[in-house]
Amino acid sequence: MGIAEARAAARVARTQIDQGSNPNERKRVARRTAAIAALNRKTLHEVIEDYHAAVLSQHRRGAQTKRALDGKRGLLRTLLNREPCSIMQAEISDLVKKHAKTAPIAANRNLAYASAFFNWCVDEGVMSENPAAKVRKPSKENERERFHTINELAEIWAAAGTLGYPFDQLFRLLIVLPNRREEVTAMPIEHLDLATDQAPGEAVWLLPSARTKMNNALRVPLSALARSIIIEAIKHPDRPKDSKFVFTTTGDTPVSGFTKGRRRLDKAIQDTRIDRMKDENAAEMPHWVVHDLRTTFNTHACEILGVPPHVADRILNHVATATRSKIMRVYNKSELFEPRKEALGAWASLLEQRVIPHRNRSV
Repeated sequence: MGIAEARAAARVARTQIDQGSNPNERKRVARRTAAIAALNRKTLHEVIEDYHAAVLSQHRRGAQTKRALDGKRGLLRTLLNREPCSIMQAEISDLVKKHAKTAPIAANRNLAYASAFFNWCVDEGVMSENPAAKVRKPSKENERERFHTINELAEIWAAAGTLGYPFDQLFRLLIVLPNRREEVTAMPIEHLDLATDQAPGEAVWLLPSARTKMNNALRVPLSALARSIIIEAIKHPDRPKDSKFVFTTTGDTPVSGFTKGRRRLDKAIQDTRIDRMKDENAAEMPHWVVHDLRTTFNTHACEILGVPPHVADRILNHVATATRSKIMRVYNKSELFEPRKEALGAWASLLEQRVIPHRNRSV
């Protein structure tokens, strides 16, 4: 641009400013519009990859959430080649209903994941509105109330003893220590302080925030019974000796194949029932999931042992929500280590007295 042209451009710019128009602002708007247009040209698959890099990769279960969006059974799988802004609410609603026919609760979860993703798209300017925002959950969810009787716990305990390492010790520890399955399964040895044989009740499991559902670090007091099960697992000849995990078959990763292990456990329980009752048609144990062991602890600890609800809640490491009383939310911010230690010790004593057969008492 020559001097004359530059002066002319400057005069035009001054005139525009005098008239209330800012040429620099217009350029910024134009660049922003072009950027949004470029984003809109991306396919849904590409935007999900961006979402994973920016958000999901920072979360403990980010890979699982991504699979719920674009995986083999992902809610948005059939839309991956579409531009995000072309996706309509009716399409999301139809997909959710279709998924709900075979997996109603999973459909609820996947809808929530999709809505969070589309909210991010709106925040990033990729879309103007969230097409999943007004889609209703397809299935009603009731809080699980299933808990095991003492006799059922005894059946599970005995059956677990037939499985061998690692599921023998793993299922038993899930009864004694009511943490979440994912936390116990991936227990690293380096996070354990197993104390001494002279003071077995002083053992502690240090659970870092990155490994808890609530993202809060927690010191978990280990009863002497829990400690003995962990030590048995660590010293078991079938455990790879150099592994950093308590429960592992490969040595490099925590134990997997939990579904297969659970099927073996259920079969062992039923075989024992058939043998005891001398009846091939003996009733099966009512359906249960591993999470029910946590509900079982909560029920019996409070009703039989008189453990205060706020202590049981802290042992389970539940989040303090707005639906709980103010005092409960305050208690949940406290570690309550000594009350938890006492409660878990009492729970272990109850198991030793009423669940564990004398011949297996040494675990």
